[in-house]
Amino acid sequence: MTRRVLVTGAKLLDGTGAPARAGDLLLEDDRIAEVGDTTLKPDEVLDATGFFVAPGFIDVHSHGDFSLPVDPEAAAKVLQGVTTEVVGNCGLGLQPANAKVDAMYGRMLPLIFGETDGDGGRETKCSPTLAHYRSRLAATGIAVNAAPLIPHGNVRCAVMGMAEGAPTETELAAMCELIAQGMDEGAFGLSTGLVYPPGAYAETEELVRLAGAIAPRRGLYATHMRNEGPRLIEAVAEAIAIGERAGVAVQLSHHKAVGQLNWGKVKITLGMVDAAAARGLDVHSDVYPYTAGSTVLSALFVPLWAFEGSLDRLVERLGDPATRARVVRDAQDMQLAFIDLPRWLGFFPKRWLLPAMSFVLGRQIVISSVKRQLRYEGMTIGAIAKERRRPLHEAMLDLLVEEDLGVTAIAHVMSEKDVQAVLVHPRTMVGTDGLPTRAGKPHPRTYGTYPRVLQHYVRELGLLTLEEAVHRMTGMVARKLGMRDRGVLAPGAAADVVVFDPRRIKDHATYADPRRSPDGVAHVFVNGAWTVRDGKHTGARAGTVLSKPPPGP
Repeated sequence: MTRRVLVTGAKLLDGTGAPARAGDLLLEDDRIAEVGDTTLKPDEVLDATGFFVAPGFIDVHSHGDFSLPVDPEAAAKVLQGVTTEVVGNCGLGLQPANAKVDAMYGRMLPLIFGETDGDGGRETKCSPTLAHYRSRLAATGIAVNAAPLIPHGNVRCAVMGMAEGAPTETELAAMCELIAQGMDEGAFGLSTGLVYPPGAYAETEELVRLAGAIAPRRGLYATHMRNEGPRLIEAVAEAIAIGERAGVAVQLSHHKAVGQLNWGKVKITLGMVDAAAARGLDVHSDVYPYTAGSTVLSALFVPLWAFEGSLDRLVERLGDPATRARVVRDAQDMQLAFIDLPRWLGFFPKRWLLPAMSFVLGRQIVISSVKRQLRYEGMTIGAIAKERRRPLHEAMLDLLVEEDLGVTAIAHVMSEKDVQAVLVHPRTMVGTDGLPTRAGKPHPRTYGTYPRVLQHYVRELGLLTLEEAVHRMTGMVARKLGMRDRGVLAPGAAADVVVFDPRRIKDHATYADPRRSPDGVAHVFVNGAWTVRDGKHTGARAGTVLSKPPPGP
């Protein structure tokens, strides 16, 4: 039976960046029926006087694919107005999989997303194909839509395990076949995480070849680049080169410059984006509105070679004194690589700077979650090392061994000026990059990204107009992904809608208390289902795993 909901009295932000205008919106089942002047008789009327109505926000960089099987209501996202999450980012995801991938994630997922806690291991269960993952979520229902990417890490592991080195021609062909299958099953593109094994073992030539497998369906190449610090410029150049050589669109994930000595480099890399766009490449960035990042502690303190083979082998290496000493030396060299001394100081031994750098690093990195020693959550790594009376690197390796690698951290290593520069750039979208941990103190971006942009950068600082900000959260993302019926308020479009008050919208999530939902987001519809009503989740699960439409003419 057809059901109509009339949203009346509000101002409409259509997602294109056009000025807000007064008008009504009529939803009919899972579609928008009328915009502006409405003629059809509604079954229910929502008086939205004083509010703004926009397309539901599309989280262009999410890791929600890991959490949706155990948190299908996705309250952290829908309560801030998100109706679609682009999942499978950073080369990580729950599909595709085989026994090798199952083994990798069986070890990896508990250390990133928390223990199974008696839920039957659902979140550690990978799906062999995207089609299987889609069916799996359809069986329980989900509150948001999911737009899946194919994670390169899964593809490489499925064919090569955790081995370093270049693939053979046979292995490359097998990886291309997996990617083509995923695209045929509706994936929106390919993602890479070039700092996380096994994806980090891939060289540029491999990535060009694999990106070529998504070109026939005009897929997106989304990349957590190889370096976001001293070699940021080279990493952006590589990403752009992959897109141009493979003939695919490029998305620079969470574009930023890490480390004070690298602050300001985004002016150069944003210029590179503009230059590539002028040459005809479809290239954009995304950003989260915070000066801290979040990742697993092992990615910060363990060199890539130590991950080779398996995570079990990593634990063994950290327990062997000689191998551990090499890990410490190489980890310190990773740290020192962030220092680019002027040429006239080339004679100066960088290692003399280690104490000072370790002191700074010790204050910048905060433990967000551990498996057992919960008192460490919220402590800086410097404070932990001091308490243990151990050098910083040794203390962190000790902690990784004790916690079976299950440690995540928040790193306060970015510049607010850089964040603003990326955010206001005309080819930047907004994404959360939230790690959906079920315990500890996750990054507040999971709960507060969209309200923070609208509150702080629009209302308080005026860096973007409301129309511009909403466009970067909706229509710009939908167009990038090739979605023809989302991201806009238009007749026939999907009824993904958010009703909010830009004067009251306020982000409450903090680093100390991140699991707090915002004020000012009053109503959210997902595929026409009233999923948030008067700021409260209704329990509706009308979301679906979306499929990329075939390329248009």
